[in-house]
Amino acid sequence: MSNTAIVHREISIDCGHRVPDHTSKCRSPHGHRYRIIATCCGEILEKDGHSEDGMVIDFGRIKQFMMDVLDGIYDHAFIVSQRDTVLMNMYFPGQVPADVITRYDSELDNQLENYCLALEHGHELKAVSLPMTLISAQDPAGMKIVPVGYTPTVENMAKHMFDLLDRVMRRSFRGDEISLTNIRLYETPNCSVDYPGTQITGPS
Repeated sequence: MSNTAIVHREISIDCGHRVPDHTSKCRSPHGHRYRIIATCCGEILEKDGHSEDGMVIDFGRIKQFMMDVLDGIYDHAFIVSQRDTVLMNMYFPGQVPADVITRYDSELDNQLENYCLALEHGHELKAVSLPMTLISAQDPAGMKIVPVGYTPTVENMAKHMFDLLDRVMRRSFRGDEISLTNIRLYETPNCSVDYPGTQITGPS
């Protein structure tokens, strides 16, 4: 008899975007209340005295990873595609879009690596916090604009969220025994995408 279980943890974020080449309303800047559901699979731990005895993974641990990484990056941010020349010029005036993406990707990679190292060594975890832009007298802390190299559709965002969370899960305690198997991202109450992180076979 299998001792494997599938567990789900959900958080919500508020985030804005636009799909610049869309032919309908999504072409305009707008926001969503996104629901993110992470699905993990693994063996139920059987270890007397262990904090996670009888669990695959503590729901609170999944939540912390999701909050520190996904909420840290996306919540109350505006996502801008590198190919969105209008908004890139607005939010990063005078800067080359490819250079902006390189700088943000490098900062994200560094912070994720530091997060994983802290996780492995039992140090205090620090949520991801990317650089702000448009710092001014009115907005001394700047604005949370996240440039990405993809069109910020729900499909691409789900894939990006999976990749980010999977990196942390693979480096976490008991990482070999627990795997992230899916991210379900709701853009609206009626529209969602599953990104399972494995090759999807389409209709033949």
